Amino acid sequence: MTNHNGYLPHFKHFRYTCDRHVKKPYEILHNPRPLPLSEDLTKALEYLLWYVPNINSFQSRSNVLITELLYEDFSFRMISETLTLHDEDILFLDYIDDDIVDYYMESICTNCQKVILTLGEEETKVSSLVRHMRNAIAHGYFTVVDDRIIAFDVKHYPKKEKSYGCTAVIKLDPINLVRALRLLGEELTHEKLAQVAFTRCGYEILKTDEESQDLPFDFLMQKKGRVYAVEIKKIDFEGVAEPQHLDDILANFPADVDETKVLLMDSAVLDRRAKAALREHHIFLLDRDNLRSLMSGDDILERIRKHMNAE
Repeated sequence: MTNHNGYLPHFKHFRYTCDRHVKKPYEILHNPRPLPLSEDLTKALEYLLWYVPNINSFQSRSNVLITELLYEDFSFRMISETLTLHDEDILFLDYIDDDIVDYYMESICTNCQKVILTLGEEETKVSSLVRHMRNAIAHGYFTVVDDRIIAFDVKHYPKKEKSYGCTAVIKLDPINLVRALRLLGEELTHEKLAQVAFTRCGYEILKTDEESQDLPFDFLMQKKGRVYAVEIKKIDFEGVAEPQHLDDILANFPADVDETKVLLMDSAVLDRRAKAALREHHIFLLDRDNLRSLMSGDDILERIRKHMNAE
């Protein structure tokens, strides 16, 4: 495998191309201008430029599943699975050699997808992906070849002082990337995250509303013979929820269940008055801070249950 300079770094798992390699030439300079893109591709690029969560755009909203390091493995795995990316397609580096950039310049294989990224300090993998993609689109260092975007987050193009100053090379399906990112904002995704968190603390998931449409809450789980009915409530803001927010919250949780009731709010923190109101309804409340504890293997629910029973 060669490139312009004749040297390509070797990595243990990453592969630069695939077994179905087909070389498709392209020019990074758009011709014609604007590019003749489908409506779906145009919308995908607009979303990645302005609306994707946690980018430097006034139109962008925050999503803790993208920004929180605690959720990084869960979120990046979901992105990878949706895009059908494998270990051989993903590479994280401290520095991207110009030889790697040169390999993907002027021609690419459109039968595979590749993501080569550098990470900022305390930055998650998903945050890095959307930031670099947005930068590449905003500065025009991209084009589309057979519905594949090839994008470079570079400081210099052409090279300046014999270096691109490249921090990302991205070759993938932008429509599927947008679909994957939107999944991170859906309630079903938050349910799956909660199931992962409880499983880490020794709970067994018995049944979910995805499997049983007649289940009036999100899922059933058990631990040490005790069965819990769990409802996930994703509210439209991040911050502190107060008692006046509880009417809508309680309306999403059925009252006529025999199992121990657990309400998980993964995008907000409740104040003391709101928590007291839920106790009056005999509901165990877990908020965003408690979810972090569960994800780290700390069974905060068991401690809360024992504390409430002791009162």
